[in-house]
Amino acid sequence: MAVLALMVEAGVLEAQARLLTESIRLFAGAHSDARIIAISPRPARRPSRATIARLNALGAEYLELDIDSALPEYGTSWRVHAAAEIERRLPGGTLVVLDSDMFFAAEPDLALGACAVAARPVDMKGMCTTGPGDAFDPYWRKLCGVCDVDYDDIPFLTTTVDRVAAKASYNGGFVVVDASAGVFQRTEDFFLRVAAEALTPWGEGVEVRAGHGMVRGRGAQFWGSAQACLSLAAWGAGARVRELPASHNFPAHLDDHVQRAGMREPMVAVHYHHLFENGGDAAFHRRLHLTPACRAWLERQVRTAA
Repeated sequence: MAVLALMVEAGVLEAQARLLTESIRLFAGAHSDARIIAISPRPARRPSRATIARLNALGAEYLELDIDSALPEYGTSWRVHAAAEIERRLPGGTLVVLDSDMFFAAEPDLALGACAVAARPVDMKGMCTTGPGDAFDPYWRKLCGVCDVDYDDIPFLTTTVDRVAAKASYNGGFVVVDASAGVFQRTEDFFLRVAAEALTPWGEGVEVRAGHGMVRGRGAQFWGSAQACLSLAAWGAGARVRELPASHNFPAHLDDHVQRAGMREPMVAVHYHHLFENGGDAAFHRRLHLTPACRAWLERQVRTAA
């Protein structure tokens, strides 16, 4: 049975973590009874007692850590460190690290087969490189140098939404690993090197809308670094990566993609990002191919939050 790990912190992540945990218990099929670890990585952002009680009632283990992030301005850094710590604590088996801003609608395919990692390619090309001549190619070559990985060992893939052939980079919101392969620990090692070198793919002035709100400044300049480090940690060590089906980690916040595929593809794991928040679209799920039970459950969540 896989171990599923997610982050829970004071603020918007509390509601997200509760929703995600409940969806696993209700709709994840053979994985509904999986061990779930809800991680609070920093003392200053502990969730409320009510959230902890709800997670415990759902059978999730609440784990408090005291992590010093190498890049505290970059929110994803806490997930990088927490994933490595959980991997160190497990004797092996399958570990799944999830973003909190998602929910399960059906049983996921967590099989690794001969691979050490399973994940979806990034949604958009963004800071990835298409090869020589790409504006981001110097960054990737420097990244490989800092991490002692051969640039040519990183294969090309096709991004999920804009369908660009680029050097492999994976969406970090739904990553399955063989815990004995040490992929998350290598990712953390590479991330620490990147932080020490202040190696950023983006320049000043960039802004990113994430599931927990807008990201600006130094945090935005590093946006995408964790996913790039994950790719290097897998392929640079000779591991293989299995691409999860399109129904897994589905980017529901990208309207054009939803219109093209959302109603045709039965959803398994939906990554909704900011859509349940103020300024989002809390009715987005009506445009997705969901089971009647999952749709009714989400309708109740929306009414309760209104």
